[in-house]
Amino acid sequence: MNALSICLLILGIAYGGLSILAGIIQMKQKNINLWSSLLMVIGGSIIITTIIFSYILMYHMSALLIVGLVIIHIATIRNGFNMHGKLNPKHHIIRLGISILIIALYLKDF
Repeated sequence: MNALSICLLILGIAYGGLSILAGIIQMKQKNINLWSSLLMVIGGSIIITTIIFSYILMYHMSALLIVGLVIIHIATIRNGFNMHGKLNPKHHIIRLGISILIIALYLKDF
């Protein structure tokens, strides 16, 4: 396993795990719609599962990884409108940068 693989594992699992954690916290606090919270949990789960199974099975699943990232982006945009009534562009640009980095590392590694 090379350095890029380790970076992808750390970044992907951290991003997916934090998304799952955020979704669970939002479910408990009931600040937003249950479906938005579930989307965060589902998206994070897809990211973690895709990255781990790609290494175990040595099978390229970039489409599934992108689906998980898009689900999280949709949920966070919806959550921003529900909680604050507006979109925070800086927040979503940072998320987009992280998503692009995860995809680039994934495509480079597989």
